[in-house]
Amino acid sequence: MISGIPKSHAATDQVSKVAAVTLSFWILKIVTTTVGDLSGDLLSITLHLGYVVALIVVLVVMAALLVAQFRVKRLHPLLYWALILISATIGAEISDTIDRALHWGNLAGAGALLACLLIILAIWQLGRGAIRIYPITERKDEAFYWIAVIFANSLGSVLGDLLGDRLGFGLLGGIAVNVAVLAVLLALHYITRANKGLLFWAAFVFTRISF
Repeated sequence: MISGIPKSHAATDQVSKVAAVTLSFWILKIVTTTVGDLSGDLLSITLHLGYVVALIVVLVVMAALLVAQFRVKRLHPLLYWALILISATIGAEISDTIDRALHWGNLAGAGALLACLLIILAIWQLGRGAIRIYPITERKDEAFYWIAVIFANSLGSVLGDLLGDRLGFGLLGGIAVNVAVLAVLLALHYITRANKGLLFWAAFVFTRISF
């Protein structure tokens, strides 16, 4: 899969605040994102909190986890993946809020979230000189990273609903679309000089199973 790891990364393993981008990273990303999506439905539908209240709850949890993340000096895998999971739950709640509470529709929601993600990445590129993936040791890069995580997971959730519900692809069709997109991104990674940061975040959006 798409990797942002420099060839000489051994000396940075202990100080990076985020996980290295390896095959296991993408496997865990798919698992935690899927669990996060299902957790969103658990809160808003099964527990009858409603989309807005459930979104507020998970945003509070995310804020608490981010405080802990910014205080630690190096990668703590459980904390890191808990943040990925809760960001996916936020994405599910944002998707449902946009479509079912605000009635904007998935297409408009996807456009708005894509614009937000691209703006964040552009500011990151211009302000820091590069969209860093790994290692991340500076506080500013870390802040951009987690903002991008939230928008990318939210966009992925909205696109999943758009493909599965609105466009009629269903679960298997949605998975097939995601796999096809990831195959294109992988090819771009190896045979072109496309921006590796942009490729990573595009892959981040599509590495999910949307129920």
